[in-house]
Amino acid sequence: MDGESSDMFAYFKILILRGLIAARKHCDQIIHLVDIMRMAGQLPCLRSSTAVSSFRARFHPGRTEQQLRTLVDRLVRDALNSLSTRLYDNYQYYTNGIL
Repeated sequence: MDGESSDMFAYFKILILRGLIAARKHCDQIIHLVDIMRMAGQLPCLRSSTAVSSFRARFHPGRTEQQLRTLVDRLVRDALNSLSTRLYDNYQYYTNGIL
C-alpha cells in the first residue's frame, strides 16, 4: 500500500470505516444469530454470560460517524505497532514471499 501516508492506505482505512458502518446497520440481526449460536452451546467462546453483550459493544452503537473514524484510525495505528502484526508479516514474508 506504499506506506502509512499513501492514498491507498487512507483508502484502506475508509473501507474499514465503511464496513463498520455497514455492519452496524445490521447489528441486531447479527447479534440475534450470535445469540442463537450461544444457546446451541457448541462454541466455548460463547458460553460466557457476557459474550453477546461484549460482541454488541464491538459495534460501538453509541458513537457518531466522526467518533468511529477516530476509533478506526486508532485501531489501525495500534495494529501497525503491534508485535503480533510484525510477527505475522514476517511469517507471510518467509513462507509466501508476501510483504
